[in-house]
Amino acid sequence: MNKTICKARPGEKFRTGSKIISGGVEEIFCEITGNVLPIFLSDEAAKAKGWDKRLVPGAFTFSSSIGLMEQAGLLDDIIAFMSVDKLRYLAPVYIGDSIYVEVELIETRKIKDGSRGVTTYKWTTYNQNDKPVLEAVNT
Repeated sequence: MNKTICKARPGEKFRTGSKIISGGVEEIFCEITGNVLPIFLSDEAAKAKGWDKRLVPGAFTFSSSIGLMEQAGLLDDIIAFMSVDKLRYLAPVYIGDSIYVEVELIETRKIKDGSRGVTTYKWTTYNQNDKPVLEAVNT
């Protein structure tokens, strides 16, 4: 992708590539973060709690979504995250699901000295069925 979110026009939208959420990588994430709830590590435990199968931690879905935006080049000229607002998990993500992200520029405004800008963008992560699973607004 040639265009970054900072060079977009308000209302302009972008779509990233997709990523399949594999169990091995998710298990490593759970181990590193200490997020070792049984519903993230076992189909049986997830089913016992009423889920279809093993769930992916929301923090992993969030991190993978940011990674997809970075891989697409959308965040190449972002200096730092200032905030993540209105973060909502809309539907479960399961091991084996594929996700992608749609990003929309809300606004870019210059800081007082005019040397840099502050960019606000909304993003939504979708699964392989085009169902939204996560949304947030970043600044």
